[in-house]
Order: sequence, then C-alpha cells, then structure tokens
Amino acid sequence: MYYFDVTDILLYIEKETTVSGIQRVSFEVIRRMVARLGADNVRLSYWDRRRRAYVSVESSFISGMEEFSADDLGEVFFGKRARRQSDAAPTLVRYRNKPVKYWLHYMVRAYHAARGHERYFARKGSSLEAWNAFKERPIPVQAKANQEIEPFNLSQTVKAGDQLVILGAIWDIDGLEQALQGLKDDHGIAIHQLVHDLIPLIAKEHIAADFSGAFFHWLEASIRYCDRFIANSQNTAQDLQRFMDEVGRQRPIDVVPLAQKFSVVHSNRVSDPAKPIQSRLSSLDGVRHSVLNLTKMPYVLVVGTMESRKNLWSLAQAWQRLAQTPELNVPRLIFAGKRGWYNDDFEALMEATGNLGGWVQFAEGPSDTELGFLYENCLFTATVSFYEGWGLPIGESLSFGKTAVVAQNSSMPEVGGDMVAYCDAHSISSIYDACYKLIADPNYRRELEQKISATSLRTWDDVAQDVETVLNKGPS
Repeated sequence: MYYFDVTDILLYIEKETTVSGIQRVSFEVIRRMVARLGADNVRLSYWDRRRRAYVSVESSFISGMEEFSADDLGEVFFGKRARRQSDAAPTLVRYRNKPVKYWLHYMVRAYHAARGHERYFARKGSSLEAWNAFKERPIPVQAKANQEIEPFNLSQTVKAGDQLVILGAIWDIDGLEQALQGLKDDHGIAIHQLVHDLIPLIAKEHIAADFSGAFFHWLEASIRYCDRFIANSQNTAQDLQRFMDEVGRQRPIDVVPLAQKFSVVHSNRVSDPAKPIQSRLSSLDGVRHSVLNLTKMPYVLVVGTMESRKNLWSLAQAWQRLAQTPELNVPRLIFAGKRGWYNDDFEALMEATGNLGGWVQFAEGPSDTELGFLYENCLFTATVSFYEGWGLPIGESLSFGKTAVVAQNSSMPEVGGDMVAYCDAHSISSIYDACYKLIADPNYRRELEQKISATSLRTWDDVAQDVETVLNKGPS
C-alpha cells in the first residue's frame, strides 16, 4: 500500500483561501499518483491533531478533482465543520473551518455593525455596507454536508513494506515527528520525503522568527525515520547532501525536477481565432474589475509572496531607472501575490514614491483564473529572487509562452533553461539591463518565445512518473 501525506494541505486550507506553491506541488502529484497506481493501492494520510494520531482515508475522490479547491477539500476532511468561502461573512474567511473562532469573531463584528462602526470594518479591509449585504442575503443551502470520510489509525492498518510519501511542508508540527518515527520503528514502513529547499538554513536572513532553528531540527530528525529523500532540483540535492555531510548522517537522494508546464493556472481564452469577440468575453469571465483595470496598459508580471527573499526592492529600483530612461516605452510592473515579511524597504519605497509614480501596481490574492489572465496578457515576467528551491512562477510563465527575466542562481536556471534572460540578483544594473533588452528589443523577446514554443516543457505527468520510479526502488 502507498500512503501520501496531506498534513500540510489540511493545515493550509483551514484558514487560507488560495493555494501556495508547495501545496500545489503536493496536490498535482498526488492526484496523478492515485490515477497511476489505483485508488485501491493508495490512501491519503495525515496527522490528526484532535485525535493525536496519524490516520489515513481512501483516495478515490482526489483523482477526479481537476484543480486545487480549498472548499471541496474542506468538505471532505472537515465535514460538518467546513464552511465554503462564499458562505463566510466578510473578514471571517480565515476562520471558516474553525466554528468556535468563527462564532466568536462573528459576534464581535455583529456588535460593531449594530453600532455603525464604519472605521472598525475599514481597519479589517472591508466595510459596514458589505457586512449588512451579507446579513441580508438568503441563507445558503448546505448541499454537501455529509461528505466527510472516516479516517483509520494508520498503526492499525499499515504493514511492513508499505511506503509513505511526504511531499509537503511538515516541519514544526507537534507530535508528527514522533508518530512517523513510531511507524518506522514499530511497523517497518518505508518513508520518502520530498525536500523543496533548504532556504531557512541557506538564506535565513530572509526567514521570520526562529523558523530556521525549527527547520534544522526537523531536517536532522527526518534523516532518522526517512529511507530516501527526493529533491526537487539538482541544486536542492546538492544543498541537502552538504547538510547530511555536516550532521554526519546519510540517506539516498533522488532528484525529481518539478514541472515547467502548468495546467491548473489557466485562462478562459477560447482558442478559436474565428470567434475573436467570444474569445475576448470568455477571457474576462471571472476576472475582477480591479484586476482587469491593471491590464489596460502593457505590463510585466511578478508572481509570488511579496517577501524580502524575492528581491523586490532591487527590481523596483531597476524599474525606476527604466522609467527615467529617455525614449524607452516602459510597461507597468504588476506584483501578483499576498504580502509577506521583512519587506519593509520595498514597502517604504512604494509609499514614498506613490508606487513609483504609478509605474508599479498590485493584484493581491488573485484567483487561478485571474492569475492565468495576467500571465496570458503580460509582455514577460520577472523572478529575480536571491534564492529559490525551484521557481514555480518561471514555469508558469513558460506555460503561457512568456519569457522572463530570471536571477541566475540556485535552481532557477534548471527551470528557465535557454528560454529566459538572466541577471545577477545582487546587481540592480544587471536587472536593469536584462529588463531593458526585453522591453527595447521585441525581436529578442520573440526569439525567446519561439524557443519556448519549440521546447517540450516538463509536465506534472512526467513528475508523477519519476516519483513512481523512485517508489519502485523501495527502501534504501
């Protein structure tokens, strides 16, 4: 039997509304592995914090899900506790799967609404009008209240020789490490762990709080219970090998590069050139007007959490120079993602300059449809991070046939190949030069786009096939 861990996915969807890179990787691989190996041979497993036990459920439902849906997954795993995003009150979406917290915060909001405290709702990023509109709408019908699947304690069903694959981020979860060690010692299960990056150890200046220490402890402990590691890039494999050399413990490392071609982040464009009007209308379906308004001028797209490691301050400095370059028709720079941490210098620059006089715009929390629309209509993208474990936005850009300005460090050249323009992340002038060439020389941009169209991009099916090859090797 094969078990695929979904612990981090469940922790994520308890409060988040969109999907991050690591959860997307887990979801895309798992649903393909269920299809490849068969639902009878695959179960989904996770650390149940309420039961304080490592449990598993059947997996057939996930192979039919075409894209990551926090609502659908919540209904399966949380049952009656689940509340769809559309059914949550304004500002309370993050508490939708925690009934007690939802109710407590709901009552506080109701108190302020009854007293007409408009400023209170403004501070929460909403309005009294939105709250009252929610209250006045019809009560939704709970059509899928009984989808919850009954979990089984893994220690009661697992057999020696079974394999557990952990694709997500499971560090610093109370009780999980001991549970996995027990499954290894007491039941002989083979455990494989996908390592996405060692950024908390290599670039800890960009990591919040004491996360680096917790990550070190997790990685060192995982060597004791893991049989094999899977690295998502050659660069990550090298970093992991150096770590094992330093702590004096060794395990085999298999490299399984992630996908370059993405089907989940999509656009609604109708591909029939004979129907341009329908194509245009379809491409706008599901795109908020605030996002649509950002695209009325040519733009370059930056995707990802806005944190210091993404090197946004340097990119903005390069853009300021571009805007001041005579006779250069500079596009806007659009950042699509959620706000992160240690990004004070970038935020201060935006506030002091009025978003560089309007040259910089933001699309916070875009949906998959909106993100696809932004990718499809941009001139190119930019990923100039100081370090990456893989670089999912680079692959997403290639999926839409769009080249990118990419920092030539860590794993990013493994994703971009010869299809992007490279720069030095530590040099504003280098970032400027790479962006300038793609803006000023459309022929150069088209040459790179032609390379993309002529390249067979790596898919999630390729990733799943390679994961299956690793599993066929068995324990170390």
